[in-house]
Amino acid sequence: MKSSKYALALAVATVAITPAPADARWKLVKVERVEAGKGALIVTPQTEWNRRNRRPSKNGEIWTKDGFGLNQLHLIGRVGDGETLFKDRKKKTRPMPKVQSDMLITDLAELFEASFSIEYDVTQFDVTSLEPSTLGGEDAILMRYEYALPNDALVRVGEARLAWNNGEVYLINFSAPELHYFGASIEEVRAIMDSASLN
Repeated sequence: MKSSKYALALAVATVAITPAPADARWKLVKVERVEAGKGALIVTPQTEWNRRNRRPSKNGEIWTKDGFGLNQLHLIGRVGDGETLFKDRKKKTRPMPKVQSDMLITDLAELFEASFSIEYDVTQFDVTSLEPSTLGGEDAILMRYEYALPNDALVRVGEARLAWNNGEVYLINFSAPELHYFGASIEEVRAIMDSASLN
């Protein structure tokens, strides 16, 4: 059973587009303290990543190591009252939920679940754990989850931290197939989350 799952992961890997820093759509993220999301967050990666030029939101960006089909790291900040975590690209058919200033920190988990599901056409989203955490010195909610994508047999998992800071929402989220790719990067991702400063 494991070998067939591994073969499936390899098949996905062969069709996944691996970004090249020389490509104008991508920029290499070096191992140094770096601003993310137009300066909304400052983090320190331990290895090199690739940053996509196309933004998921006004003050957000996405990093990957092996291509978005295999791993993706969202860094999003300064999302204020009435704004959305991701760009509202499907507002006529599936509008994004908006941040509300009276939301509790626990409400941010529901906000993320709904927003992520719309952004990626998720067919199933299951929260596996919710617990208190920190992000940039602020109280945060730590959310672990599993999800499924259309016509995709891989089990995908994620881990997100969400926090309020000066009336705005900040998010760092990592997601990847459970088989190999999540475990290969999650410790570094947690270190990135721990290193974050919120601006």
